[in-house]
Amino acid sequence: MYNPKKTVASILLISIILLSGCIEDTDTEIIDNSDNTSAGIDQDNFSLDSMVMVENLPSGYEYLGSLPITDYNEFSEKIIESKEGAYRDEDNLDVFLDIIELDSDSSATEFIFNYKSQYEQLSTGDRFTNVNFNDHAATRIKTYTYRAGNQLPKYQIIWNNGNIVFIVRSNSNLESSAMNLAIATGY
Repeated sequence: MYNPKKTVASILLISIILLSGCIEDTDTEIIDNSDNTSAGIDQDNFSLDSMVMVENLPSGYEYLGSLPITDYNEFSEKIIESKEGAYRDEDNLDVFLDIIELDSDSSATEFIFNYKSQYEQLSTGDRFTNVNFNDHAATRIKTYTYRAGNQLPKYQIIWNNGNIVFIVRSNSNLESSAMNLAIATGY
């Protein structure tokens, strides 16, 4: 289904990235974690720029670009840096990987608590579901949106690895759209 607002937003995002010169070929080593398990983040090769570019994308996913973001400042004053990676899934829908570096592990835990607190309980069913992947516990957040008069679920996955918080948000109504990218991060 053609959505002109999504098309304009996608074109604007890509234009901003290209005009700002954010896309570059760097020598930063991307940690290859082909078995998608991670004991932790390699602080010697640490960079949000390399983390936001998932090396082993799920089949049908495409990396579009990345930008620094400030969308999450309301949830913590202890954010050091944050980046957003924009992707398209196999159904040509937008999926976003937001990575937020905080000053400590406890700040990351507090951030997740504050982020989840913005949502009210659903009238039926669970808004929050615990999920496990890549040797980490995470939370799946279910929200609903109206599309063509129908109420459809949308999913986010949030977790932390030390002082780094990961949020994967998808415009798809399929949980697998967000979950596949979350698993592919290896974190």
